[in-house]
Amino acid sequence: MTGRTRLLAIFGGSAAIALIAGVAITLQRGQDAPTSGERGRWPAQERTEFVDSCVKSCRAAPGVTPVQYPLCDQACKCGADEAEKIVTGQELVEIYKAMQSGKPTKVQNDKLERMKAAGLACAAQGVRR
Repeated sequence: MTGRTRLLAIFGGSAAIALIAGVAITLQRGQDAPTSGERGRWPAQERTEFVDSCVKSCRAAPGVTPVQYPLCDQACKCGADEAEKIVTGQELVEIYKAMQSGKPTKVQNDKLERMKAAGLACAAQGVRR
């Protein structure tokens, strides 16, 4: 596996981890779930937590060196931009809860896969630059 391929694989896993971690942090703080019913920007805190968790996971992954940190940063921000087009803040929380219960719906799984694919596309775009 080349360094680029490995980084893309790492990012795919990082995006999924960021989804879980960002929502979990919000729920553990006892905050209300995001209520936006529209596609578009998630509440600032959820977006920040998503990106921060993704970056942290990506940078900590085996084989990722400081030289590749900017790619993690860029890919995670782009991944959040794309994920916001796929799910609302409320849907993000619902997917998290469904995953925790082990009972995500097909629609939720499909959206999660679309989010991961969008994140991978972002990472691939960064690698080509």
